[in-house]
Amino acid sequence: MEEASDELADHWLSEALKAARIDRADWHPRRGVDENRHTIPAVYDYYGQLFVGNQSLEWAGMANLVGPALYAAFYELGFLPDLLRKAVERTFGPGSQRLAGRVAEVAGGWYESTFLRMQKKIFEDQATQHQAYVTGGISEIEELYRARIIDVATRDAWRQIDDGHRQGDKALVGLGNRALLFREQLDILGRFYAQMFRYHRPLGQLVTYVMTLVGAPSVPGAHSFPAQYPFAARLPGTRVSVRTPLAGGNIALFADRWKLIEHDTLPSYLAFIRDSPQPARKLIGEKVTKDRVRRYLLPAQAGRLAGTVLTGWRLDTGAARPSRRSPVSQPRRFDLTRRPSRASEGFAEGAGSQICMGPRGRPFEIEVLLPEEHTYRAWAEMAVMLSGPGDQPGRLTVQLPPMGIEACRAQLDTLSADWGFPADAAAAWYDGAKRRESGDRHYQTHVFTGSDVGPVHVEFQVAHHVRDREAVLTALFSWNYGESA
Repeated sequence: MEEASDELADHWLSEALKAARIDRADWHPRRGVDENRHTIPAVYDYYGQLFVGNQSLEWAGMANLVGPALYAAFYELGFLPDLLRKAVERTFGPGSQRLAGRVAEVAGGWYESTFLRMQKKIFEDQATQHQAYVTGGISEIEELYRARIIDVATRDAWRQIDDGHRQGDKALVGLGNRALLFREQLDILGRFYAQMFRYHRPLGQLVTYVMTLVGAPSVPGAHSFPAQYPFAARLPGTRVSVRTPLAGGNIALFADRWKLIEHDTLPSYLAFIRDSPQPARKLIGEKVTKDRVRRYLLPAQAGRLAGTVLTGWRLDTGAARPSRRSPVSQPRRFDLTRRPSRASEGFAEGAGSQICMGPRGRPFEIEVLLPEEHTYRAWAEMAVMLSGPGDQPGRLTVQLPPMGIEACRAQLDTLSADWGFPADAAAAWYDGAKRRESGDRHYQTHVFTGSDVGPVHVEFQVAHHVRDREAVLTALFSWNYGESA
């Protein structure tokens, strides 16, 4: 089963690469931007053509719009080595040139290759699904689900996109694409942003915060993080705070990044393609050329950044602000013995999710109460309750910290006994994971389906980061309590 799953995923990846005119043998993220200068824009051009061919593929259109800004960021990573070199020399004196040069070279290359690896893994996951859909329709997505490459929520997202496209239901299309965007940001990218944040503390916090400050919004109508969520300091003994041009968060933290996407970037994008369909289609259909990238380079953004620094200060007399995430330090319990509601799960007004993270990203104890006196317990890195149709909570994702593939197999053995999927499934997945190490794939998911517990569907997804020999295990709970529940 695992070997057939690998063959199916590899088939659709190869078809996507062919459609994108990318030479599989020439895609090497660790070699940097120059070695991948033809592949990087080809990825975003492919996403653009997917959207132009079918405007219901909203994830692809958004990926194309953010592509030029990300491509500019790849080039701008050259500022980091210079910054580090000067910092080391000022700290340790004139005799530290060799150390400064070494630190700058290692850090600059690491961030550059990390971003490029992120791009490839997104393509391996999302392009595989999109190419299957545009070629064979929803039946090919169902095949990916039966092969355990995608989970039930991702399959249902594609069903929503397909049904919405045929019925002209934009809300249904949007709901499905939002689920694909959530998968991209949490399952694929979450691990890498966390690595960036923790890289050689406090360097990682500094670099990712600078990225948060200078990041240029590439979706028409969208705002940068500091513009949408500025840092404000309250004056002692008053209700007055000083709003600054600094960022009140860090995009490397999923809660902050998803908050910006959910409340600003995604609504702005949807408004753009809804209200200006022809300009949107024209822009997304353009090739990602140097001219399209140049407008997001730092020299082109200098005026905007200077204006923000000069005009971003103001007094605030206590107007309401969107709440920050709430890190948890005590065991967190989710009660799925009855249908969750926005009120029971503490959803903020206008929010489509509730995110739990431990202090400073540390794992925390979690407990999920299920019908029929079942309980799932784990030390999690993150837990996210996400809304579904009707804007009510519809699924719970519990993501564990990254682990080696041997440790992941041991975990799966235990889960198999506890949750009822085949006992030999873990060994089959492990054998497949070892085989993938000899190929060129960087990322692949596999889903283990447990026994349903009443109205709750239980799955465990392994996201295999092949080149890193690591896996991220995620428990997935979705439910259907029925209309009378």
